[in-house]
Amino acid sequence: MTKSFAADWHAQIRRLSRAQARTEAQVKSWLGRMDSLNPHTPARPDGPPGKVRPARPAPAPGSLPGTWQAHRLRLAPLPGELVPQLSYHLYIPSKAHRGPLPVVVVLHGCRQTPDDLSAGTRMNALAEREGFIVAYPQQPLRRQVQRCWQWFDLGATEGGREAQAVAALIDTLAARHDVREREIYLAGMSAGAAMAAVVALRYPGKVAAAALHSGVVIGAADNPRAGLRAMQQGSAADPSWLLDAAGVTPGGPEMPALVIHGLADDAVHPVNGRLLARQFLAYNGLEDRLAGTPAQSDPEDEASGRSHEYRFGRWRRDLVTLVEVEGLGHAWSGGDASYGYHSDIGPDASTMMWQFFSQHRR
Repeated sequence: MTKSFAADWHAQIRRLSRAQARTEAQVKSWLGRMDSLNPHTPARPDGPPGKVRPARPAPAPGSLPGTWQAHRLRLAPLPGELVPQLSYHLYIPSKAHRGPLPVVVVLHGCRQTPDDLSAGTRMNALAEREGFIVAYPQQPLRRQVQRCWQWFDLGATEGGREAQAVAALIDTLAARHDVREREIYLAGMSAGAAMAAVVALRYPGKVAAAALHSGVVIGAADNPRAGLRAMQQGSAADPSWLLDAAGVTPGGPEMPALVIHGLADDAVHPVNGRLLARQFLAYNGLEDRLAGTPAQSDPEDEASGRSHEYRFGRWRRDLVTLVEVEGLGHAWSGGDASYGYHSDIGPDASTMMWQFFSQHRR
């Protein structure tokens, strides 16, 4: 029995190493164009399965009066899974905001960390001003060598497991006494946006609305190579068919979505923004009037930063909104340009997201 267990364990290690090596080689051509960010997160002691360790204070970014906490969520292990857990950070605004608060869960892009994302988006400052909690899950290096959420491989032990882990985090947050469980929202950047779309549409009963920045159409890839192709070209397949390929069943609880994409994005083609919006139109049973490919723009154009909005809904309520920003590359619109993957070009995406979220409850 011991020998058999050891053999299985070593086989799992070899399989994981080979998969990570293949993934790294296939995404290198894209990630090589991006600045390398700090890949490390704070080390924390293990906790018992199914439990959340007590919060350990971490330095609050800047001079914000709220609390910046590091947590680790233990997950029920899958067969062969080595470390079944999800690390995340929370920003809890100061006591100026009383009572249970809404929560925005934000998924980072490749090579980002919660610290990078919170600073570049200025989301914590917005949370302090408006009165909501922000949660930042962290994709560990052991799962993907560039910290990319694996939206391009939704197998049960890969991206599907990651979507399940984020859904479990949402459940954990909803159970907190200081959280309004009907006002939990999901946002993401790049690979995080694609994964946020997967979670929102696979678990629509847990999320009140989603906001996706520079994301990739879901269901168009089942491996890293196909993922790169989707990033560069989008997909010619019907959006409703792609939903089925992503394990999503249209017609469930409504899922409002805000999609933001730069028209000068050379990492994730702007057609992906339209395709993501069309997927949410299909899911919500709304008429699709977004067919076609947007014209890409140049960051040097005089119109750089100008945005175009397309709104779709019913009963005088917006359900799906697409915002295309001229001159914006693969970066967070209206963010802090001193951080990678954030730009001062375009409207403030964080504020747009919160304004959109504020219109919706589950």
